[in-house]
Amino acid sequence: MEKKYNDKLVKALKDRQELTDYYGVPLLVKNLPDCEEKGAMDPRLYQDMKMQLKIMGWMPKKFMKMDTSEKGIANLRKMFNAVKSIPCVEADIYIEKRTVKAEDNYQIPIRIYKKHKGDEKKPVLYYIHGGGFFGGSPDVVEESVKMFVDKTGLCVVSPDYRLVPENPYPTGHKDCYSVLKWIYENAASFGGDKEHIFVAGDSAGGNLAQYCTTRDREEGLRQIKGQLLLYPTLNMAGIEDKYYKPGMEHFEMAPGQRKGLSKMIGMFSQMSSGLETILGTSDIQNDYLNPYTRNAGNNPPTFLTVGEHDFLKIETLGYGAKLHEAGVEVKMVLYKGFGHAFFDNTGVYPQCEDCIDEMGEFILHHCK
Repeated sequence: MEKKYNDKLVKALKDRQELTDYYGVPLLVKNLPDCEEKGAMDPRLYQDMKMQLKIMGWMPKKFMKMDTSEKGIANLRKMFNAVKSIPCVEADIYIEKRTVKAEDNYQIPIRIYKKHKGDEKKPVLYYIHGGGFFGGSPDVVEESVKMFVDKTGLCVVSPDYRLVPENPYPTGHKDCYSVLKWIYENAASFGGDKEHIFVAGDSAGGNLAQYCTTRDREEGLRQIKGQLLLYPTLNMAGIEDKYYKPGMEHFEMAPGQRKGLSKMIGMFSQMSSGLETILGTSDIQNDYLNPYTRNAGNNPPTFLTVGEHDFLKIETLGYGAKLHEAGVEVKMVLYKGFGHAFFDNTGVYPQCEDCIDEMGEFILHHCK
């Protein structure tokens, strides 16, 4: 199936990008490829969401809270588990399914993606899907992963970790760390290079990726060469500091879209406040669930990306500033006209493909 956009738009994203700064940290801004209006949604995204935005604009705030009942979680899972990408990768990608033993002997399903079955000593991207810790699956990001493999020739490992609330925190986090250690110990068995492992994740998956890095550094193993965090959940407790002060003034919105965008950003912000109940813990301020407030030093080179209208934008960019302040090498990329979860839309929006290009460049740069 063909992509829903012309490849010229991907080129335009690169041609129109601007290097600015955020609290003194270099920030690569990806302007819209074919729209000049400040604060406007990407035209393709707006066409897909204009009815939802209109409904949100008139929806009372009481309906914006996260429903943590069994029925509410089931409904949210249907939304988070939906595959939004379209099958557009023409290359044959070899996919191998295995299992990894968890700390409690549970067998964690994993998928290994390679461009060629016989590849050896390829850098490994360990990609952890998002979904609020209670939803999502490797299926949601599979086309994005396949495009990454096709473009870079690298290996990708994707885990199907256990979800809350059926498996309370820290089960899923420990699953992801168990898989990281397995990758390091068994990379040669699938053609990977254990000296070049990069961990990545989107949204809640970004939190899980940072958890893997934190545990890796705490234990002095240094298995991770770098980390790539896509609109990550980092400050679940909402702790304010000089870099993080929530408020709509941080979001540039086109006048004709302001009402719907404000409600969308506010809705997701309120939903994240319900995660404490779903996770099954009252301690969301610990260093693992709330890495934003942890000492940012001792992290590997870090790639951060987020959308202009993402409710997690302030904490994502703030974390980049804290990493930079702590002496950690960081690359930050901001996509204009987008909100949350754009990585799930391979073949639909050019920004997803551009993000895959940026991730590949970051990894290959640190493999030299």
